[in-house]
Amino acid sequence: MKKISTFVFFLALSFNALATTWTVNVQNFSFSPSALPNVFVGDTVKWQWVNGDHTTTSLVIPAGAQAWDQALHVGNQTFSYIVTTAGSYSYKCTPHFPGMEGSFTANIIGITPISGVVPDKYNLSQNYPNPFNPTTDIRFDIPNSANVKLSVMNIVGQEIEVLVDGQLNAGSYTADWNAAEFPSGVYIYKLTSGEFSDTKKMILIK
Repeated sequence: MKKISTFVFFLALSFNALATTWTVNVQNFSFSPSALPNVFVGDTVKWQWVNGDHTTTSLVIPAGAQAWDQALHVGNQTFSYIVTTAGSYSYKCTPHFPGMEGSFTANIIGITPISGVVPDKYNLSQNYPNPFNPTTDIRFDIPNSANVKLSVMNIVGQEIEVLVDGQLNAGSYTADWNAAEFPSGVYIYKLTSGEFSDTKKMILIK
């Protein structure tokens, strides 16, 4: 039976039991904090008015993400934004820009960026460790922001688990696969993005 991981894009958004609401205070001439750590797809960013007349207005957002432009004042004190797309976000207060800006980077649960250097080509590395029991890491590189799918198949080519399915910024990443529920054997993992596709084999030994 095909299993979809909890950190697949649409499941992370809809069913992530660990989703967090991050509060950004809007006051005087600052967003506090101005940068948020460890935001994941499915989390909510909430701007909370404290004083003054401000906006929270998106500046740079990943492809596929929803832009926003919301006034914040005594008559409208909160605005919440559910993060649906992985990538880097920046925003401003329109009347106080460029002095009043904020940012956050959203990741997909289970996916770890491992380098700030943009690779020059797609690459799917051999998993490590291999053979493994029951967890292994799969590294992959993408040279530009794109929709990425990383899936695991059994030896006859049936897709049994999806590790990544969503928009990612250019960079190098690792994805974890926990095969505790699967029997020993040879498995195939496949990376697809645009016209790129590559597969490799890995061995689970229990």
